[in-house]
Amino acid sequence: MKKQLSMKIFAPNVWTVEGPCVDFFGFPYPTRMVVVRLTKMDEGDCAWIWSPITISDELAEEVESKAGPIKFIVSPNKIHHLFLKSWVNRYPDAVVYAPPGLEQRMVAADIRFDARFGEGETAPEFAKEIDSVIIAGSYFMEEVEFYHKPSKTAILCDLIQRHEEANMTGFKGLLMKMGGVVGEHGSTPRDWRFTFWPFGKTELRKARDAIFDWNAEKLIIAHGQCVDTGASEVIKNALHWI
Repeated sequence: MKKQLSMKIFAPNVWTVEGPCVDFFGFPYPTRMVVVRLTKMDEGDCAWIWSPITISDELAEEVESKAGPIKFIVSPNKIHHLFLKSWVNRYPDAVVYAPPGLEQRMVAADIRFDARFGEGETAPEFAKEIDSVIIAGSYFMEEVEFYHKPSKTAILCDLIQRHEEANMTGFKGLLMKMGGVVGEHGSTPRDWRFTFWPFGKTELRKARDAIFDWNAEKLIIAHGQCVDTGASEVIKNALHWI
């Protein structure tokens, strides 16, 4: 029987949904979606979707019943796109945000984007409740990080990974550990870190400082263990390499 995906409350008006593992260059990566109920929009409460996972009628109905009509769909980086199209097609009235680099990829050629993150772009409509920072300076990938102000929850994608150590077995598990993305001291993948050299560190440090200024109490990440208290210190320790 197919496992039923369902929302789990993480903070007031913030839910996570655990999705299936996907293959990333031969490595199994768990997927996680975030749903936020926005309560300060002029038109009333609505749902903000981050990094969509596999869609189903049951999940879509649960999101709408708990968080309200789906108003915003957000992809945090150019590689978190696998399930985006199905959500975009189901919700033609939602505002779909593109991160830097995704629209230029062939895999996104038939996905509709209505807005984008980046320098010179209009501030998102949801900025009253959710702040955003772009991790820039890498020649491989830029990523958008978010902060839900009311619950003091940072929502980070691949910048910090904390894969379950119990699942890291064999040669692939060893490589993941060497990559610095396993356990409570997990951090940014080492191969991504190197793509900020030699000229991207100034932009990276600026983004890091903006994240530190959030002083987050909670942390949701895409891959691995989230943090429900003391997130600010966890983030600072994970980003010590910058």
